[in-house]
Amino acid sequence: MVEVEILNHERGEVVGTIDMDGNLDTESEALRNVSQEYLEEGVPVLFPTTYENEEGETVHADAEVMVEPGTRGFVRAFVDELPSPFDCDSEALADLPLYDTERD
Repeated sequence: MVEVEILNHERGEVVGTIDMDGNLDTESEALRNVSQEYLEEGVPVLFPTTYENEEGETVHADAEVMVEPGTRGFVRAFVDELPSPFDCDSEALADLPLYDTERD
């Protein structure tokens, strides 16, 4: 189970935790408010993709996918989208799995 602590850098304290199933444990109303949409609808993530256009040329573009709670990479996507002052420890962030487009 992937779970990380969410920090408020202005206060210098842990204000909650989030796990890969979207279970947010916090008493911070501000964190709850900025998180609600991501918990209900998922987190938009851009990833590079290629496709062939009508002329047969290879096109490189970014595609968007919604990473929903319970999906590999949700916690990383969630933390990446949090506005300042919310974040998680950089070491914890480095260890979080990314969304895997190959598994979608």
